[in-house]
Parts: sequence; structure tokens; C-alpha cells
Amino acid sequence: MFPAKPPYFLSLGFITHDLCENKKIIGGASAYSAILARNFGVASAIATSIGEDFEECESLKGIRLAYQIGERTTTFVNKPFKEKREATSGKRIQYVTSVADRIKEETIPEEWFNAEIVYICPVLNELEEELIKRFKSSMIGVAPQGWLRSVGEGGRIEKKKWEKANDVLSKVDFVIVSEEDVFEEDVTKYAVSNIFVLTKGRKGAELYLDGGKRHEHIPAFEREEVDATGAGDVFGAAFLLRYYETKDAVESAIFASCAASFVVEKVGVEGVPFREVINERIPTLSNAGF
Repeated sequence: MFPAKPPYFLSLGFITHDLCENKKIIGGASAYSAILARNFGVASAIATSIGEDFEECESLKGIRLAYQIGERTTTFVNKPFKEKREATSGKRIQYVTSVADRIKEETIPEEWFNAEIVYICPVLNELEEELIKRFKSSMIGVAPQGWLRSVGEGGRIEKKKWEKANDVLSKVDFVIVSEEDVFEEDVTKYAVSNIFVLTKGRKGAELYLDGGKRHEHIPAFEREEVDATGAGDVFGAAFLLRYYETKDAVESAIFASCAASFVVEKVGVEGVPFREVINERIPTLSNAGF
């Protein structure tokens, strides 16, 4: 018997429940990124850990899943800052109400370690960084958000230093971080990656190349914001998919910025776009003078 064919795009991290107006919706960087890959028509897969309370949803249809089941699914609640000075910044306070078991290496099917593109995107320290070494021939992107977080009083998510950053940065092709998650003084350290993107929401993103020697500002495709959750996750996945095709980092970042603009227009994964609509929207940035 021949082994199962590896996926083209593999994401690793918790699929979560996000509580939105007391309603559970699907969340997690692994879900947003794999849904984008599926929408692009490529074989997409997720390795994750969920709980017995996980609610199967139509949005994951067509995506291969490898998972462990524990008692609870990781669940987040997002709240806006109450302070007036923060109210228009788009920032939020995030809480976690339950956390699934960490993802074990044996949960990942052996053939999946040969995926063309791997997006390692933990949301709450559910993966060991050493897992990266298992992917010998894949293009590897890392969104280290889950290694930059700790849980404080009342389940509040707090920012922390990425302890094993130096062990990872030189071993992967692409790193993406939100300015909300990283300490400003660490940006120059992360910029030594092959390709590093610092996302800034409405302010666009900063693209660093050649170990930080080259820097390009990537403008945002401004749209009326309904829910910004998942925009950075889609940016990262779209960049990887496009860069794998073109090897052009600047063009791929513009493409990714456009992909992210669709996510903010709707709640949850409903806004994850298809390639065709991204290609239709991209010329609007050129017309604006970029």
C-alpha cells in the first residue's frame, strides 16, 4: 500500500472557539490559514488538539484534519479596551476560558512532514519549537503568537518574551508577528529572519528582507472594519502561498495585505477570500499610487 499523499499546505496549531456575543465561532490561526489554502484550491490540512466540546462546522469542509481529543477546546473571549485613549486603536483585551491539551508530535501523520508549505501558528504555547526540525524539505512559515503569550489573572492574555526565538529564526523561511504581540525592542532581533513581516493593522505592514538589511512598507487595503480577528493569520498564509509560486517577497506581501483586507469585512472565517477576488482588488492599490 502506498502512503497517503502529503498535503500541499499544512497548518499546525489549536483550532479554537472564539466567543462572539455569547456565540461560539470557529477560530485559531490554523483554521484561518487552512481555510484560505482550501479556498485557493490546494490540498489543505490541519494538525491540532480539540476538546469533547468541539462543535464541528461546515467551514472546515474539505480540509484534512489530524487531531487529539481532550476535555475542552481552547476558547477565547475578545474585549475592546475601555479606556477612551485606546478605543480607536483597534486593540483589544483577550481572555482564555479553557485550554486544550498540547499537540503531540505523534498526532501529525508521518507523510505530512513532507508538505510543500508548513505554517506553524500556535496561539497559546501548544507546540514545541523543536518540531520545526522534522520538516526537512518544506517551505516553513512561523507565526509565533502562541510563544509570545502567557495567561495572567482571570485568564487574561499577556505579552511575554519568546524564549527560544534564536533557535527558530534562522531555521525557517518566513516569520510574521503583530505589533500587538511583540515588544518593540525585539523587532530588530526578529528581522534577522530570511523574511520577516511586522503587521500593524490599519497602518499596513513592515517587510524586512536579507537579514533586516532591506525594509519595505506594505500599505493596507483600507476597508470598513467589522472584525479584525484572523486578518494576520490570512496575511501569513497568503504570503506563503504566493511566495512559493513567485519567490517575490514584495509582490507576495502586497497580495497578502489584500487577502487580509477581506477578513476584516466580516465576522470570523466568513471573510476568508478566494484567489479570484484578491486579484480583482489588488489593482486598487496601484491606482492609489503605490
